[in-house]
Amino acid sequence: MPTKPADNTPVEDGENGGQTIDPQKKYLMDQFGNLMEQVGDGFGGPLQEELIKRLEQTIADFHEEVSEMMASLTENAEKRHEKLKEIWNNPEASLESNETPAEGDKEQNNDSDGEMSEWERRLEEAGKLDGNAGGDKEKVKEEEPPKKKGLFGRKKK
Repeated sequence: MPTKPADNTPVEDGENGGQTIDPQKKYLMDQFGNLMEQVGDGFGGPLQEELIKRLEQTIADFHEEVSEMMASLTENAEKRHEKLKEIWNNPEASLESNETPAEGDKEQNNDSDGEMSEWERRLEEAGKLDGNAGGDKEKVKEEEPPKKKGLFGRKKK
């Protein structure tokens, strides 16, 4: 692949009526011209024009997407900067605001515990809750001394 021209100065092009052309654009135009010379023999002018239109549309779409992303990034950076500045200027308020959501979370947890206990009560009433029945059996097993089983654990007669 040919390398990019080293000069960074705008170039006067006689074909464009004396307009200055960006070196990157000139490089792309040269490369595209070389490719079109190779492809041009096999395809007609209308196909080349369609290819140029599609390339221009692709570049325009890409430019639009990048511009939108950059705008959203700068907006997010500004919001983040304002929030950090607010925290820096008033650290006590940020601590209070951090504690408030935690209290809200605790209340939500208490509500969910309340709902669970109601659901458990309903299951107990229906006799479908096996957690307590299994728990009673475990308590009985804990009260009994564990039996030792070993190779030499035989009692002598």
